[in-house]
Amino acid sequence: MSSINVKFESRSAKDNFRVATTSYELARRASEEWEIEHHCITGIVFTAFSIEAMLNHFGRILFNDWDANKLNRNASHKKLFREVNLPNYLGTKVYQTANNCFVLRDLLAHGKTIEETIIIDVPNDIGRDKVVHKVTSIRSKAHRNTNCEVLETFIETAKNIEKDIQDNGFYPNQTHLPKKDREKLLECPLSVSGIHTW
Repeated sequence: MSSINVKFESRSAKDNFRVATTSYELARRASEEWEIEHHCITGIVFTAFSIEAMLNHFGRILFNDWDANKLNRNASHKKLFREVNLPNYLGTKVYQTANNCFVLRDLLAHGKTIEETIIIDVPNDIGRDKVVHKVTSIRSKAHRNTNCEVLETFIETAKNIEKDIQDNGFYPNQTHLPKKDREKLLECPLSVSGIHTW
């Protein structure tokens, strides 16, 4: 057996997005509630990872100090979107949806035990055992906000952000050229693996 040295650009955005989209498909095909919930939560978390990795991918191309930069999420995203000619992007519906994905991911990742009070409807004609089951089956706040529709929305949002960046951004060091002659940021980090050489 022989060995080959392979050098390649590892794109975590693509790998994470594949997990997210696969989770969505598995959730759609699942029939049991626990299974749907499992795949949706996995997909939502990995969609947030994908968006973050995609923005980091573009950030590393556009800024030499991107990895060393210790700005908070909002400030670094604002800096990135300004650079790709989308200075007000954080106020858009697309970004707000992505932010909801980040918030849900953070809620899942940094969950805390809290007391909640909610009202549930219980039919008058069901037995005590079914009431007990219904009451004890109430999911925590983070888990109540997960379903296939939410996951699909987050996945589409990730694709829209990638498209918006690529439609409006340019590779660096082209400011001396008219915009019509500049090379667009066509990276497709959510779907294209990096270059492999061996």
